[in-house]
Amino acid sequence: MDTNGSSTLLFFDDWYLHRRENLVRHVGRPKLVTEGIFIDPHLDPSWGYPTVFVDANTGRWRCLYQGQLAIQYARPGRRMQHVAVAIESDDGVRWEIEDLSDKIQIPDRACSHQVLPLEGFGEWGPCFFDAHTDNAAERIKAFVSSSGSQGHSPLYVSPDGLSWKLIEDAKWHPFGIDPAVSGFWNPIRGSYVIAARPKGGDRRISVYQTKDWRTFSQPEVAIRTDAQDTPAAEVYGMPVFPYESIFVGFLWIYQVSPIVDSPGKYIHGKVQCQLTYSYNGLHFQRALREPFLPNAEPGEFGYGCIYPSSMVITEDKKIRIYSSASKGEHAQIHARPDLSEGAILTHELRLDGFSYFEPQGGPGSFTTRLFFFHDEELTLNVQVPQGEVRVQITDPDGKPHPGYTFEDCIPFRGDDLFWKPKWKNHPSVSEFREKVVRLEVKLFNGRIYSIRGNFIPIRSGDYRRFKDQGIPPNPTYEY
Repeated sequence: MDTNGSSTLLFFDDWYLHRRENLVRHVGRPKLVTEGIFIDPHLDPSWGYPTVFVDANTGRWRCLYQGQLAIQYARPGRRMQHVAVAIESDDGVRWEIEDLSDKIQIPDRACSHQVLPLEGFGEWGPCFFDAHTDNAAERIKAFVSSSGSQGHSPLYVSPDGLSWKLIEDAKWHPFGIDPAVSGFWNPIRGSYVIAARPKGGDRRISVYQTKDWRTFSQPEVAIRTDAQDTPAAEVYGMPVFPYESIFVGFLWIYQVSPIVDSPGKYIHGKVQCQLTYSYNGLHFQRALREPFLPNAEPGEFGYGCIYPSSMVITEDKKIRIYSSASKGEHAQIHARPDLSEGAILTHELRLDGFSYFEPQGGPGSFTTRLFFFHDEELTLNVQVPQGEVRVQITDPDGKPHPGYTFEDCIPFRGDDLFWKPKWKNHPSVSEFREKVVRLEVKLFNGRIYSIRGNFIPIRSGDYRRFKDQGIPPNPTYEY
């Protein structure tokens, strides 16, 4: 929720609803963009953890990821060798390798699109594209797990993902951990948050806070597997993205092998993605325990593991998700890295399409909590090509306002990300500016993904103070 009162209500849960009837919650399913499958001819990106953004100087899309060299090219004493690389695209879907040898001087270059030296580089990922910062020289942060003698996880910064600088005093983790590591700006806390494991090999997700990228809080566990997960499953990683009024997490669930033949859970097992969400960016909740990005079919990239790690909103209002994926199970690459079983994948999802409501059969409906409207902005993201949707405005006690009933509403049939409800004699909700109301939505044979508007959800006590004393309500407390 913005401080000016603009809200987007997503349907991860019923927190902002008073009543729900005959509506089933579903998890959205991103669709694979087959043209966006990228196979690196030099490296295996099974653990690639891509980060995608548009370069401000060139206007081209850039993808940062890591790939694994064949074992015979690894440095002495290393069982694997990851390489940090970049690829380019005109549309963010079709990727190509650019020879960076003349642009970036690297003493131990292993491939033409390499952007960081091998020395001191263990793994990274995913990088954090920091749209909030005013310091363009540190626009991109790379959380590196060191293979050298630093004794911690180095932080590299870059304006473009090509030229990098090591921040010597930024010891963001005291020991050094393995990916995934996710960074994001938290406007509620007024700080950056890192979501990562508390220690290497400790498969839980903790949050760390920083305001300056030089000093960091101690890790606090934010999420872990629980009794509703599959037997002995673990959390492998959780990239987090601020999205409208909340924070969305891509939770990597590691379905471990039943074979016990080592001190830890490592070789084999599958990884797929479920959803988490948070109202304050620190405490996360699980969505439905259904795959958001499930494993693919046998022989396809993602059959063994899929790790979504980057999300962008395109100009045509689609959610685009980038992942690294493998045909083989976890760490199966160690047996035959020459098979090149990994790829970078692109998926697309409808705007707000993480979770939606759909009737079981016949009409379904819901009533919201109390809303305080600041102006007439109100839209619904709905998909009803063979059905219809109607909206009714009621007072706080649930009594419909004359002229704003379901019968007065002009039904909508079609597909619209920003459908604006209208009534026979009322083209908008301008009458309710600076007033407290409820919204009721009736849906038949279709889906609803979100409600947008310049309003704030409030509690009953806020309403009584506003009604009796004229005290304007504040946004619900999410700190």
